[in-house]
Amino acid sequence: MTRLFSRRRWLATSAGLISGLAFAGQRAPLVVGVIPYLSPSVLLSLFAPVRDHLQTVLARPVVLYTATDVPTYIQRCLKDEYDLQLSSAHFTRLVQRRTASVPLARFSHDLFGMVYVNGKSSVQKLNDLSGLRLAVTDRTILVNLEIFRTLRKHKIVESDLQLRMSANQNSALLAVSHGEADAAITAHFALDQMPESQRGDFRSIFQSSALPNVHLAASPRLSGTERQQIQQAMLSLPEQAGGQLFLQRSRYGGVVPADEAVLKSMDVYLSDTLHFLGMQ
Repeated sequence: MTRLFSRRRWLATSAGLISGLAFAGQRAPLVVGVIPYLSPSVLLSLFAPVRDHLQTVLARPVVLYTATDVPTYIQRCLKDEYDLQLSSAHFTRLVQRRTASVPLARFSHDLFGMVYVNGKSSVQKLNDLSGLRLAVTDRTILVNLEIFRTLRKHKIVESDLQLRMSANQNSALLAVSHGEADAAITAHFALDQMPESQRGDFRSIFQSSALPNVHLAASPRLSGTERQQIQQAMLSLPEQAGGQLFLQRSRYGGVVPADEAVLKSMDVYLSDTLHFLGMQ
């Protein structure tokens, strides 16, 4: 069946987000799942240049989907519901091992976990968090796994904290801004997605060691030719004005081929990931 998508049309449902350009012909849309680390509206706006670039280069409609939460998104990845997955490195590794998905590319700038407090807070270091309210998103998120590993090294266990669960990193930061939490864990680029007028409300007290950034992986259902075309399209993203703007806004840096050694380094996080997904 032919499916047409108008230039400005998008659909928000409990299943995710759909957006695309108009294409004639019989080719089915390429379905891209995006991990819900930010609010749906922010994700749609942020990744729109990636969608547009893939559509132009591949000459086929591309649709973006996300999910209401990370576990739902991962379950859909494991069920092979997406043609392409834009996921954290450790999730890419998990799905690769369980479904034989094929990692194609990753964003080149390192990822860092951050702990932010209100700019006027007296909290200065991680040890000061004991007994305080900590806003955190889904526990399976890579920066959360890394920050909690670090907290344990500082002799701070979860029972020492009052966890405030947030739907996404925007919400975690807003919890600090609204006085509902004393600190929040986010990725280093999350603050850039906040309104500029609010960014000065926060102060960083900790930055993690470098972690690999978001990866793009393909379903094993796609042919080798399709995977090669998609990989080349992603690698050419920085050459386009829209791609440059996306990479600047996201702070992803550039696009490089996926590296199996980088993905294998994520195995250390898989036990905790499976535990919090309830899959052990």
